Amino acid sequence: MDKELRDKLRDGKFQNVPPIRSKAMSAVRSKGNKSTEVTFRMALVRAGLRGWKLHVHHLPGNPDFYFPEYRLAVFIDGCFWHGCPKHGHIPATNPEYWKAKIRINKQRDRRKKDQLTQLGIHTLRMWEHALLKPDRAVGRVKAAIFHLSVV
Repeated sequence: MDKELRDKLRDGKFQNVPPIRSKAMSAVRSKGNKSTEVTFRMALVRAGLRGWKLHVHHLPGNPDFYFPEYRLAVFIDGCFWHGCPKHGHIPATNPEYWKAKIRINKQRDRRKKDQLTQLGIHTLRMWEHALLKPDRAVGRVKAAIFHLSVV
């Protein structure tokens, strides 16, 4: 845990966390989440879009999807973890910690985008709620690919 975050918690730890909450939070995964990346992957397949790779670890930020032919990195951002203005919220328990955590996540996202830009890679970020309409989300990728192939 980041020192700045640890400083937001009494004794540097979460206090009095009920076992059921601890279990729920430990089950949260950053990839392979059925409600986000798998949904989007299936939408890409249905749309016939090919040539993408999952979780490209050699690129800054480990894009969820990468289209090497177009140098396009796609990130699916969780509304809670990345501070969606529409669906994000700050929990009532340890709010200072969560404000700092989400702020740090946003700063990291900007830094990774800048690093990708320096490598000549374009980025497309989508909120997880965009996948409620997967065809529209795929449309955004198609539009980006079209734009990149025309340029």
